[in-house]
Amino acid sequence: MIPYGKSTYLLSAILLLCHTVFGEAYDSIAHRYKNEHAVITNYNERLVINFESGKLVAKSFVTMQKLMISDLAPGMHNRDYVFHSSTFQKLSDIEANELIPSKSGYKKNKIDDFRDVHTDRDQVFYDDSRVTVISYSGLVKGSVTELKYAIEHTDPHMLPDFDFQEDLPIVKASFEVNVPKYVEMEFALKGEHTSWIKQTKEESNSTVTYIFTATDIPAYKKFNDVPTYFYYIPHVIPYIKSYKIYAEGKATDMLSNTDQLYKYLYKYISNVNMVEDSLLNKTVVKITKNDHTPREKAVHIYQWVQKNMHYIAFEDGLEGFVPRDAKDICKRKYGDCKDMTSILVAICRKAGLDAHFTWIGTRDLPYIYKETPLPLMSDHMICALKLDDQWIFMDGTHPLIPFGENPDMIQGKEAMIAIDPKNYKIITVPETPAGKNVLIDSTFMSINEGQLKGTVKQHYEGYKAWEIGAHLMYRKNDDREKYIKSLTERGSDKYLQARYDLAASDTGSKSINIVSDFSLEDHVQKAGKQYFVNLNLDRLFADKYIDTRDRTVPYFFKYKGKTSEVVTLEIPKGYKVAHLPPAAHGSIDGLWSYTVTYKADKKNITLIKEYELNSLTVAQNKFADNNKMVDGLKNIYKESVVLSAN
Repeated sequence: MIPYGKSTYLLSAILLLCHTVFGEAYDSIAHRYKNEHAVITNYNERLVINFESGKLVAKSFVTMQKLMISDLAPGMHNRDYVFHSSTFQKLSDIEANELIPSKSGYKKNKIDDFRDVHTDRDQVFYDDSRVTVISYSGLVKGSVTELKYAIEHTDPHMLPDFDFQEDLPIVKASFEVNVPKYVEMEFALKGEHTSWIKQTKEESNSTVTYIFTATDIPAYKKFNDVPTYFYYIPHVIPYIKSYKIYAEGKATDMLSNTDQLYKYLYKYISNVNMVEDSLLNKTVVKITKNDHTPREKAVHIYQWVQKNMHYIAFEDGLEGFVPRDAKDICKRKYGDCKDMTSILVAICRKAGLDAHFTWIGTRDLPYIYKETPLPLMSDHMICALKLDDQWIFMDGTHPLIPFGENPDMIQGKEAMIAIDPKNYKIITVPETPAGKNVLIDSTFMSINEGQLKGTVKQHYEGYKAWEIGAHLMYRKNDDREKYIKSLTERGSDKYLQARYDLAASDTGSKSINIVSDFSLEDHVQKAGKQYFVNLNLDRLFADKYIDTRDRTVPYFFKYKGKTSEVVTLEIPKGYKVAHLPPAAHGSIDGLWSYTVTYKADKKNITLIKEYELNSLTVAQNKFADNNKMVDGLKNIYKESVVLSAN
């Protein structure tokens, strides 16, 4: 094996002498990618695993070159980013150069402009994640940037995945994993277009090298309405199943199955909450003093944590994995998901309830435990409570989710429940049915000198209500009024909110009720003795047309739901109904449906619309059906009622 430093300098020399990448001249690459601003000519990561000082060690050596093709490229692609941390993914070496075209070939400039900054993560007060920003200042059309760095992976249970798509096209990408023969590796290929990846294996007397390569890879297209790009970026996830140093010895299991994963994860909670604390004991007594049943205790404990604990994440090294003791959280009154779980588990157990630490992956991660028994499966922690022979999940990070309900981000995901040091259960969190996420929207309006004036009444239950409630916790005065308007506005941007009232329930389903008076200019069209009024002020699902061009992943919704919309128009004196649009309906089995009905009497015209969404995803084979439904709705939304003077 060539040492990393020598191999990369050798590569630089080859680049400078030949101006080629894998035998192809830069000008040839530029011609092939003439419609691009820039291209990654070479993206290589070599992961080396060895046994040193009585333990496995892993290190990645990464090389990336980019070619500036257009005149705009030097201004658009003059930075590189290296993500790392001070604990688990340590940046141990970095070098960057820019190769500037000259009459004699390429002039090599060494880059010294490195900035090491914290990564910006929502709601995280501090963690040890870092990003090193490399800035190239002398680039021109035809320049090449060359970045080389090394990352030490201090825990071989958490090896890096390799993504085979970036925001630029890639001429050639390769991921090599070099291990001693006594290390048994496993690889999971995830995402779309994994057929692009060619797999080979090379063996010597003592080592095995697994090689994954792909060529002429297009830049990834960002898809909307997908939780994360992990659902479609082709990527390779490596992990060590076991290793056996001596032929006569016993193999040491690493991550061969979920049993081994649980053994690895359990060590992070094994010593949590081992010390008695008087404040915690008094808190439990106070919370449950009037309770007579286990359910009453559980409800009040959960509500107490929601009201008294504030979400603030402070993750430095192992603090990103180990929950803090409940006694400390009780004093501080803040913590992250692990800390919320810690205090929930501790208080529940002190109250005689069967509560457990539980690892879970959110919908950001498209993995299941059987396929990837890895720590990366779990980016969240909750408390699982066994109550009346049923599992109830409690997530203390959301201040408004009622007891017994689950945040939308963990619907349908697998939860690994820690029972004891050797036993665990994997339970799938159920999806919340449409009937629990309800919006009842009623509008009553009249025509006043060609202007619509009226009142909107909205009743929210379920995820939307809890989402609104969470937003309102941090909005005051004008900002609060603008947010309410964003919920009630309809018709056009000429909607004016005159006043509003809001009532939020703090118990039960924690519903939200909003009443808003409004006026709407230029929505009533008058022609002679007739009024034309489109009652479709709100147009649900009109924006759910799926762009099928190159889309290779399902379309995702946050949650299922039911919406009932009623619009009532008072008939002006001296007028009668001349035309009502016909009733309509549409449905896709198992996905979503709608019905539209118009009714009229002597005083009012009423439009009734009912919608029901019964799936979290629209599969690719249903795109055409979905779009046909959306087109049908758009045509329905164009219909107007006609009023004629008597």
